[in-house]
Amino acid sequence: MSKALGLAVLLLGMLLAAVSLPRDPAVAAPARHTLSLEVHRPEGPPVLLQFLVAAATPGDALTAARRTAAELVPTGYVSESSVSAQWAAWGWKWADDELPVTVAYNPTGAPSSVGPQAVIAGLQAWSSVPDSRFAFRYGGITDNVASILASGPDGENVVSWSPMECNPGCVLGVTSKETAHEVDMLLNSNPEAATQVGIDGTLDWRTVILHELGHIAGLEHSCPVPFGPCTDEELGAVMHYQYRGIQRKLEADDIAGVVALYPLAPSAAPSPGVSPTLPVDVPVVLEPGWNFLVLPALGMDVLASRLSCLTAGYAFEAGAWQSWIRGAPGLLQSLSATRAGSAYWLLASGPCATTVAPGP
Repeated sequence: MSKALGLAVLLLGMLLAAVSLPRDPAVAAPARHTLSLEVHRPEGPPVLLQFLVAAATPGDALTAARRTAAELVPTGYVSESSVSAQWAAWGWKWADDELPVTVAYNPTGAPSSVGPQAVIAGLQAWSSVPDSRFAFRYGGITDNVASILASGPDGENVVSWSPMECNPGCVLGVTSKETAHEVDMLLNSNPEAATQVGIDGTLDWRTVILHELGHIAGLEHSCPVPFGPCTDEELGAVMHYQYRGIQRKLEADDIAGVVALYPLAPSAAPSPGVSPTLPVDVPVVLEPGWNFLVLPALGMDVLASRLSCLTAGYAFEAGAWQSWIRGAPGLLQSLSATRAGSAYWLLASGPCATTVAPGP
């Protein structure tokens, strides 16, 4: 080997070694921070902006939150006494005549991996807590956006997307709470947002949406810093303040929290002349592959018309497996309808979701 070639190999090895060096321990990796800012608007009432920020330091998180607040409400100003390290107390919860809480979705600007099913799945989780009367209702697709504007609330609870800067710090999402009973969620469509949390892989938006919907329901964090120590149940909760990867189902502490806020009221006969409350529509969310779900009473053809990804359904009834397969001849379809409260195996070719009225 010539001296020139040997020197080139040596330099290449040094370059590769430098590229593979571990992160400088003096440089902090991004972590998730939560904080709240009260913003006063000249053309409307104050609004509480509750931020989820990925940043290396609390100072960077506050900088990112202030920057985003100025972008969202350019004519407003931040109340200096309102800055906190955690979500401020909600101060109100949804009244019984406001239940179920309707939430609509605007997918404009959303990452390709995030569809309406991510929102519907979160709504379904919080609406299915035993011993709690709380419920969401999916309001469908809307053209409205989160109304974190100078004019104030627009009368619709909305989840929408908008690009937000990621340097320094990156706001992953911001939820606005109005003095009126309206809450909106704005998520960051900047592609950099999904890689800012300092963990392996990318951010799971469905986990973030499930967490933020808990705040919309009225819950705070399960174990807010600097208080503690946290119990194992608090550490494992969806509503814990730290993002620790994919978490798509409620845990015991989450369930206890929503039951405490909205305990199941004893049933009572309706007053004469007063119509009983209509049942809440049931969200049905499918993920790619097999899904095991409890369904309301519905014809399989009707369910398939609303769930384009549904390819097959199976249930064990009357001592044998019954099946429905998309495109199969009618004589081969032994499962024609679902029975309310029964569980079914559903095979999906991709993600899709719908809501159906509960049957008898």
